[in-house]
Amino acid sequence: MIKPSLTALMLSLISVAPAFSDDHNKQPALYDSSNDDRRIDSVIVTGRRDAQSLNQLIGTVGQINSEELERVGHTHINEAAARLAGVWLSRGNGQELLAAIRSPVFTGAGSCAEILTSEDGLPIRPTGMCNVNQLFEVNSEQASGLEVWRGPGTVFYGSNAMHGVINTLSANVQRNYLSLESGSHDYNRIKLGLSQEMGAHRWQLATNGVRDKGFKDDSGFDQQKLSIKHHWNGSQLETASHLSLVNLNQETAGYVRGDKAYRDPAIWKTNPNPEAYRDGQALRLSSTIRGATNSDSEWQLTPYIRRSEMTFLQHYLPGQPLEKNGQTSAGVQSSSQLSLADNATLWLGADLEWADMWVEELQANVLGTANNVRYQGQHYDFEVESQQIAVFANIEWLASEQLTGEFGLRYEYLNYDYQNNMVSGNTRDDGSACASADGRCLYYRPQNRSDNTDQLNVHLGADYRFTDNLSGYGRIASAYRAPQINEIYRLQVEQSLDDIQPEQLDSIETGLRYRLENFYAELNLYSMDKEQVIIKDSDGFLVSDGKTRHRGVEWQVRYAFNQGWQVAAAGSWSKHEYVYNSLLNGVSINGNDIDTAPRAQGSAHLRYSPNDSLSAELEWVYLGRYFLDATNAHQYAGHDILNLSLQQQYQDWHLRLRVTNLTDRRIADRADYAFGSYRYFVGEGRGFMAELKRLF
Repeated sequence: MIKPSLTALMLSLISVAPAFSDDHNKQPALYDSSNDDRRIDSVIVTGRRDAQSLNQLIGTVGQINSEELERVGHTHINEAAARLAGVWLSRGNGQELLAAIRSPVFTGAGSCAEILTSEDGLPIRPTGMCNVNQLFEVNSEQASGLEVWRGPGTVFYGSNAMHGVINTLSANVQRNYLSLESGSHDYNRIKLGLSQEMGAHRWQLATNGVRDKGFKDDSGFDQQKLSIKHHWNGSQLETASHLSLVNLNQETAGYVRGDKAYRDPAIWKTNPNPEAYRDGQALRLSSTIRGATNSDSEWQLTPYIRRSEMTFLQHYLPGQPLEKNGQTSAGVQSSSQLSLADNATLWLGADLEWADMWVEELQANVLGTANNVRYQGQHYDFEVESQQIAVFANIEWLASEQLTGEFGLRYEYLNYDYQNNMVSGNTRDDGSACASADGRCLYYRPQNRSDNTDQLNVHLGADYRFTDNLSGYGRIASAYRAPQINEIYRLQVEQSLDDIQPEQLDSIETGLRYRLENFYAELNLYSMDKEQVIIKDSDGFLVSDGKTRHRGVEWQVRYAFNQGWQVAAAGSWSKHEYVYNSLLNGVSINGNDIDTAPRAQGSAHLRYSPNDSLSAELEWVYLGRYFLDATNAHQYAGHDILNLSLQQQYQDWHLRLRVTNLTDRRIADRADYAFGSYRYFVGEGRGFMAELKRLF
């Protein structure tokens, strides 16, 4: 088990703190990011596996650097992501979330695969086994940066990089530090960062632990994270290795029900599902090796291993079955860069991955209702072994001093070998008939089988520099996502695997960027069409015959009035709609807005820093109204909140104070309409946080 070893390892490493030096002058070249909040030419690593400046980017990436992350001091990653245009990480409670990037909030068995999550460019889960809450498996609390690629990823990414890529840059400890935080509802967090250089070697350790009682009844969590990095810089080679360990023990609060129930003072803090919980552990180990064969050629190789386990009570399903799942995976990413001429660069690469994934579901409660029969006992117990191979090529051509073009291809093959560890079919766990006067059991277990899919994606783009300060880009891209194992092997009665095919997306976007030393502005427009969308039909079965359309505009601006005053704003307007004839409860949804898809959202920040040691920031976050069901019969009105933060530095001591939801507004972090009722994950009221940090 990972959990016991994680705690022991964290304690043992903390105990050796005096052995680490405070020599912090040198920085590793791999996975480094700028701390200068006013720097426009910031480093980007999501587009390609080499460092890339914003000036060279053909596409759209939102970035939050380490300095800004430290000012936010987020307790949940959604607090940081709210600063990015077109991004909404919808929070449940604790560390739960559902993601939206140029999209609605994705729900359902495999919808988490619409967006790829990674750390230092490496996906944190294997293809086929995403989880909507998996971002807790990265150490965002001590990250050196957060990057969100909006729209299909480049050819360096494969399945799942459809609507976007969330990439966390691992911790980059420049000075040793110890941080203690305390806040509302018995929230306490400790963070430790250590760094040591020994010749060509550099070691880093970043670890943190959190205990939060939660503002709702029985909704707290304990969390521990550990990151150990080693960097070596030789004369011909450079390596960067990273070990990550994470443990989460969470009490889960369910929805409150009823129209505008989140405003009701009698129930907004109640927990309808006090017995619900989620326990998760994750381990990742990777090592990036980079070298050059000559002055015109570079290569990179990243072998890795991953393991994760999760147990949680599905409080959102009738009968509240218990799910256990896990995965062990290993693979290698490789790429090479070759200068073909003075004006052309070619990237070639191959990615290989093997994974062993498993799922179990057990229900302790007896439940039997018409059209939804779930009996006591085991529903599923299966294992899936996957093999994945991908090859890609990307060429960048400098046609002139003003014009840069890019063309890329990626071919990907994925195979699933499925093994059912129970009696196949629509039966109880002992093989007896699964039927009663109420109907047949909802679940169905297919026989052992193998399934595969392959896909060729194309990316074409260009950037044109009109002046030294103004540039524009255009990009056409296709993307796909393979069905997840919970979609194709966790079936319902009379459902067929042949009904579920890979999702396909075609995207076109364009944008303008304008930059001065103290000013930056960006405007982006996009249009995306998706086919074979995996949805539930009117019978409640998963099928892949849906079609959706996504249109939007995004903007961001940043301006430094002088050394003391800075302002930044980001926002988006979008329309996400169904574009196929389908009936839901006898009502056509063609042309309707997709549920949980706000048309407008944004944020703004006003910062005052009269000197290097003092700063204050006022933040406004806005989320527009959205529909709660596909028929567009119910909606949430939206909300906006204010946050305030203060930072004071005195020599090696740092003090940070933060007030969230300054006006104590009653909001819903997430809302929907299901099973004949409004359902809300209630947002926290006014909260306070204080952090004392010591550098040494």
